Amino acid sequence: MNDIDRLVKALDLAPHPPAQGPAARELRTAIMETPQARGRSSWFRRGGVRLPVLISAVAAAAVAIAVGVGLPSRGPATEYANAAVSIARGDEYFSVTITDPAADHRRFEEAFRAVGLKVRVKVVPVAPEHVGMLLGPIVPGGFKGPGSVGVHEMTPCASAFCGKVWLPANLSQLVVFGVGRPARAGETYAEADLYDPSGEEALKGYTTRGKTVAAVRDELRRRELKVAYRLLWVTEDNGFFDEVVSAGRVKDDWIVNGTRFRSSDTVDVYIDPGPGAGPMPDSREVARPEWYDGLTD
Repeated sequence: MNDIDRLVKALDLAPHPPAQGPAARELRTAIMETPQARGRSSWFRRGGVRLPVLISAVAAAAVAIAVGVGLPSRGPATEYANAAVSIARGDEYFSVTITDPAADHRRFEEAFRAVGLKVRVKVVPVAPEHVGMLLGPIVPGGFKGPGSVGVHEMTPCASAFCGKVWLPANLSQLVVFGVGRPARAGETYAEADLYDPSGEEALKGYTTRGKTVAAVRDELRRRELKVAYRLLWVTEDNGFFDEVVSAGRVKDDWIVNGTRFRSSDTVDVYIDPGPGAGPMPDSREVARPEWYDGLTD
């Protein structure tokens, strides 16, 4: 048991735990006063529908001190910390710092629960650049409001992840989060966000976008990488979704839209459907596993 675990256990067992100590206030001040540095936006998928997740990066000051755990006698705590994560509850958001992305999911759930949120957490395998990332929030069945949901990442960060989670403080719906852990060799990555046609490609020093399927496949095999295929369908409203297909569904002369790693040894090749691809399927009927499947109240 480390120092943070001993501190949390001692405070949990105390007959009158402190509300908010100086360390907790120092953490809140450090997070609240850091200037915005840069930003980006992303999307996540739920049931075939693309939902916005606001993600911007904010410079944060590191606080090298154990955070006191506030457990008021009535209602949820305003701050909670254990060896996996610390959470501070604000008026409009929750400040979250992930210190151990590989921790048991129950450690994350107990922290969210302590500050009044109904949350399920799944620790999922991700690409190296996404280790420690908070995936979601996903609200099964759709967010009903009022208010908004989203995540603002903060950087630099002395831990695996520092960010602000926008959720209504009195939200009664179940919220699902993922926490990214390092994937094992060959293990499929959980997708932190949807494929971006203008985003960075998988292969360093080689542009796949605009080349034929045959040319890209040959390059991947030369690099001793496995190939997986996805047809990229564009909808009437200029949205898009992808369909996982077998090699037999793809023609050599179709044009590649882009690539990204599915695992450490496999690359997904996103392809613009060519002649003979057939009619576009209904996105709601394109079955595909999601990292948050199977998480219910």
